[in-house]
Amino acid sequence: MLRIPWWLPALVIGAARLLWPQHSWAAVLAYHLVCLIGIRGPIKLGRVGRAWIPILAAFALLPLILLIPPLALFPRDRVADLLSHWPGGLASWAIYSFIFNVTIEEAFWRGTLVRDKPWPAYVHGAAFGLHHFVAGFLQFGWMWAVPSFLLPAAVGTLWAQSVRRSGGLGVALLTHLWADAALVLLVAGQLR
Repeated sequence: MLRIPWWLPALVIGAARLLWPQHSWAAVLAYHLVCLIGIRGPIKLGRVGRAWIPILAAFALLPLILLIPPLALFPRDRVADLLSHWPGGLASWAIYSFIFNVTIEEAFWRGTLVRDKPWPAYVHGAAFGLHHFVAGFLQFGWMWAVPSFLLPAAVGTLWAQSVRRSGGLGVALLTHLWADAALVLLVAGQLR
């Protein structure tokens, strides 16, 4: 496939959100299309070993997220508006996220870029955080832009390290799936 520069996904999200502000799904689909075009090389799961045990335990604890009380700073109105424009609402967003977002992001950001770019892991994390920053800013405003960058950048750093250590995407895929499931449950709980 094509060599997609690391900054292009953020640019695509920004352009799509500015062109179609009421259609966030268009920005998501455009972003994933750009990432798909940039995926190159074999996708390996690598050595996982004992890393599976805490990951599987963490999946068992996921329902506890629903017990989080309503958070005063949670942007309920903006999240509800975002989901109202996503075809099928929260349920289809969750399914899309679990199947496509996790797979495409890991294959591009960790599968292709970590293999192709010998950057330190924190640089990979920052590159991954950039498109989250753009999306967070355009959807939720400045208050959420920095957390939208920092959390994905930190987790992206860990995922880049795990891919280098294990030789594949297995741990990153599973923990990314857990992170997306946690986000879906947090949103569901906050919108009750």
